[in-house]
Amino acid sequence: MTLESRTRETVRMELERLVDAYGDVPVRRDTVTNDPDFFERGAKLAEEGWLGDAGAWVTDEDGRVLLIKHRGAPETWGTPGGGHEPGEGLDDTARREVREETGVDCTLTGLYYARWKTIVHAEDADRRLHMLTVEFDAEASGGDIDVSDDEVLAAEWFETVPEALHEIPATRSPDESA
Repeated sequence: MTLESRTRETVRMELERLVDAYGDVPVRRDTVTNDPDFFERGAKLAEEGWLGDAGAWVTDEDGRVLLIKHRGAPETWGTPGGGHEPGEGLDDTARREVREETGVDCTLTGLYYARWKTIVHAEDADRRLHMLTVEFDAEASGGDIDVSDDEVLAAEWFETVPEALHEIPATRSPDESA
């Protein structure tokens, strides 16, 4: 089985599992072209079992939302989240990343965003990979903010969502916000 067909099937099965567990979600499908070096890094990760990434829109009992500023995008606030590790589901990834980046534990309550990305090698269009990015709704279930992740500049609870919001959480409609 080729890497393309294996990653396509893995993404399909994980998306199906998540929809069964958390409910239906519209799936955004995109195709991007990666330069050869970047593509090869992704191919190596996919060979090792990498599937994509996941994050969560975490709220607390007061209706506030937990957001972070990341070194890669210091001008915008986003949801805690990050890369999948082989052997875990993307829901496990979201819970782990929230805890690692913020110190807060959470319970996932739904799925609000899914993006299935086809990645094409810039110099050989026959070489492709598939990855999945998902975002969950979640409720804080313990812990206090503790930013010990070197990639995270700040983590804060917000009563009102800031205007400088990363692309994915900005897909939420206003009535879904904290």
